[in-house]
Amino acid sequence: MDLDASNKVIFEHLLANARFSVKDLAQVLKVSKATIIKRLKFLEEKEYILRYDAIINWQKLPFIKKVYFVKVNGELEEFEKKIVAQNSVFSLIALSGLYNYQVWCFFKTRKQQLEFEKLLGSFSYEEVNVKELIFPRVTFFDTPLQISIPKIQDSEIRITKIDVAIMKYMAQGHGRDSFYEISKMLKIPYDSVHYHGKNLIRAGYFLAIVAQPGANKFTLQTTALVIHCLNEKSTHNLYQALQHTPHVISNSLANGNIVMIHFLSQTHVEYRETLSKILSLIPKDNIKNVLITHWDKVILNNRYPLEYFI
Repeated sequence: MDLDASNKVIFEHLLANARFSVKDLAQVLKVSKATIIKRLKFLEEKEYILRYDAIINWQKLPFIKKVYFVKVNGELEEFEKKIVAQNSVFSLIALSGLYNYQVWCFFKTRKQQLEFEKLLGSFSYEEVNVKELIFPRVTFFDTPLQISIPKIQDSEIRITKIDVAIMKYMAQGHGRDSFYEISKMLKIPYDSVHYHGKNLIRAGYFLAIVAQPGANKFTLQTTALVIHCLNEKSTHNLYQALQHTPHVISNSLANGNIVMIHFLSQTHVEYRETLSKILSLIPKDNIKNVLITHWDKVILNNRYPLEYFI
């Protein structure tokens, strides 16, 4: 078995929503559930799909959200240990380009933010204060979805310890796990996991629950762009246009007329085409500055400090 047309259909549907059921996928392909299970096993074992991440909608939580691009001219391992030890750090990515690292932080207070920035004081860095983030749908094979993605109610719920446990577990590559499996792993009664899990998904506490493609299988390169626009109108226009731009996996609106973009490319030609497309979305004379970096290695990712809010 290889990545044939049927496997591509399954793969693309799980990129859009990892919680599509075996039954739903079987109906799309008009095959048995056993066939879907066999194909899912193939995609996972051959690492076309590495895991299923539930991306927490931190915009519903009162974090201070900041990203730092840091240049380190010393011992890299020592820097990494210091950063990973900070509870406020959500992700740490090693980069190639002008900066060595991308550090994404969620702070509980302004004081905590200033203490972290004091830690960065001896390094050169650029900061991005994120206001809003979306994840446009990414497609690898231009396969149209045949199942509608469930709509969310975007309501507020009071976060409890059970909610935190479920969110943290699902965020660590377990977004497709059944509520029974989550109950078993967390040692929380099934009824509670089912009730809280359904409410979290329905109320929009996950931005997306998606399959993560294997970088080695697809030779994926993640590029981080920070575009500083000259005015608010250009910033808004760029942010809106990026929601419909192929290969963009995240699109962030930040203070100071800044848009931060992450996009995927499988070849150098695709990289150049996507970069050119993004930069063409607004006139050059409306761009103040552009920072381009590339992910080399994920050191830490998806560590949410949700305990702040219990």
